[in-house]
Amino acid sequence: MATRRRKKRLSTKTKIARAVCVLVVLLLAFSLCFTAVSLIRTLSEYMGGSSSSSPSSDLTSAPSSDAPSSDPSSDQPSSDAPSSSEEPSSDAPSSEVFVPVDPSKNTGIYEGVTWRSPYAVPANVFKYGRDLMLVNREYELPLDFEWDLVRWSNGQDVDAMSLNSAEFDQVMAVDRAAYQPLKDMFAAAKAAGVPLQLVSPYRSIDKQDRLFDNLVVQYKNQGMSETEAVAKANTARTFTGTSEHNIGYGFDILEAGNWYLTESFEKTKQFAWLQEHAAEYGFILRYAKDKVEQTGIMYEPWHYRYVGVAAAKEITGLGMCLEEYIEYLDNDRKIPAAE
Repeated sequence: MATRRRKKRLSTKTKIARAVCVLVVLLLAFSLCFTAVSLIRTLSEYMGGSSSSSPSSDLTSAPSSDAPSSDPSSDQPSSDAPSSSEEPSSDAPSSEVFVPVDPSKNTGIYEGVTWRSPYAVPANVFKYGRDLMLVNREYELPLDFEWDLVRWSNGQDVDAMSLNSAEFDQVMAVDRAAYQPLKDMFAAAKAAGVPLQLVSPYRSIDKQDRLFDNLVVQYKNQGMSETEAVAKANTARTFTGTSEHNIGYGFDILEAGNWYLTESFEKTKQFAWLQEHAAEYGFILRYAKDKVEQTGIMYEPWHYRYVGVAAAKEITGLGMCLEEYIEYLDNDRKIPAAE
């Protein structure tokens, strides 16, 4: 009997020991999983918002939201899928705490808008003229901004507010001042054997708002709080009214037949031609590789901004981005006379 009891006691100890081992293994496994998830999430956030430390490299392989046909003169329908254009280089400024703007209080051009910047101030349209108006994460379109748009296909007038609907997303429009210079530049490129394609010109306030909202919803569906989702969305798209596309002066340009916004465009003959000749028509490469810190936007070899011929030549000659050039003018330099 004593022998049997001893065997039972030994069997019970063994079971307890095994249970303890299983518990320890489970705890270690849980700890490792938690650490792995944290590392993956951190890496994901870093890859999505750290391009200020190093320019993006072919991060966007999907077509842009404004992908037209290979004929740059046609008005081609576009989808609401987020494009990569004007992608901020980092999260919203760390010193800023996101406080959503009450949509019911938005007026003027922002009436009905949900995702207006909580920290941008109105851009000064008349400081150095419309061609040099600075719109970025710090400066948004003023409440009373008035567009002067024409259709890219034929130069006919188009009312900007009429484009504030998904029904009109297919209409490609540009500011009147940039229309003819853009047409002339495209004609010259074609004659030089490097035909260009206009992928994304003016983007309406409504469309910008819908694209931003799409991202917020997407991130919230992944389990983020609204504050987290908005902050993350602002690493992939600028708030409504702070995009260069919202003013009709910013243009995504690629080689004819392509509408994939990737850094590989810098290897094309079209890019080389634009680098040499864009300023002759009043355009500058808006988000250069060596100006990420100044612009707050990742390197975009496809994005060009109309500033006028005289300013474009001076900006290019000085090796500046638009932010630097405005500061240059603020220091009592004078805008060069139009040619």
